[in-house]
Amino acid sequence: MKKNNWSSYLTFVFILSVIFLAASCDFEDVSGPNPEPDPDPDPDPPPVDMTGTVPPDGILETVTWNIEWYGSNGKGPSNESLQTDNAIVVLDSLKADLYAFQEIRDQQALENLTGRMKGYRGFTAAEQPRTQHTAFVFNTNTIDSVSSGLITEGQSDFDWASGRFPFFFSFNYSFEDITIPVYAVVIHSKAGDDQEDYQRRRRAAQSLYTFLTRNKPDANIVFLGDYNDDVDESIYQGNETPYQPFVEDEENFFVVSRSISENGQSSTVNFPDVVDHITVSNEMEDLYILGSEGAFVPTDDFIDNYGSTTSDHYPIKAEFDIR
Repeated sequence: MKKNNWSSYLTFVFILSVIFLAASCDFEDVSGPNPEPDPDPDPDPPPVDMTGTVPPDGILETVTWNIEWYGSNGKGPSNESLQTDNAIVVLDSLKADLYAFQEIRDQQALENLTGRMKGYRGFTAAEQPRTQHTAFVFNTNTIDSVSSGLITEGQSDFDWASGRFPFFFSFNYSFEDITIPVYAVVIHSKAGDDQEDYQRRRRAAQSLYTFLTRNKPDANIVFLGDYNDDVDESIYQGNETPYQPFVEDEENFFVVSRSISENGQSSTVNFPDVVDHITVSNEMEDLYILGSEGAFVPTDDFIDNYGSTTSDHYPIKAEFDIR
């Protein structure tokens, strides 16, 4: 072999050796670690639950809230899951002992709420022949249930929105060595602002007033709900409130939430009047905490688009010191 061919051959062998050595060596990776796979870009958020149980403190906190068509697909807020999440956020902020709800579809819908409320139980007025049931939810750390049912004695099916009779809940509230019996009543009166609707509310209110004064003259009564009318004057042409029997009987009753009306506030998203109210008997008036009544109005930085995602009504609250 000629000398120049031999040199070319050696050069070729050297290059192949270098390539082979490079392929077989474990070089340091200077590009950094491989990135983790991207997580699901739209994971399901964890359910919102109440942060903890509500311990006894001697203050009976009461709330009435119409949760617009809760549990009724196709009516009210369209996103049922978001409505539930938002409702839990509101309830966790209120931390009340007693909730009187309106427009709950059924017991299963109510349990979608109570299942995420630590230390609470609830029940609907199952006997009401409607998809808008009233309901009670209570703090089991402070309240012992005694009995519940519809008030039908002396009541008109027609006047109470075709069978949406008042729903009572008798219970004991306890703190340390103090226990008081309470007779709570939740209503969802006939809606509407024409004369017939107004007259039906008037007759219904009068019949409930008669029942309570005759049958529960010494009871600690808390009468909550969607009255579907105001208590300073009616939403119907400014007429006398249909709840005048309760308003004028100052010896036996006190409309705690009347101050909200008189202060020009509202209990709904779309209308100026207060149609959600809390009234108590004179026995409970003695325990009422002055200034504790009010509407809980979530702002957009708390719950975005509350009126379209959660409810068209605001919760109304009042507190009572039993100590």
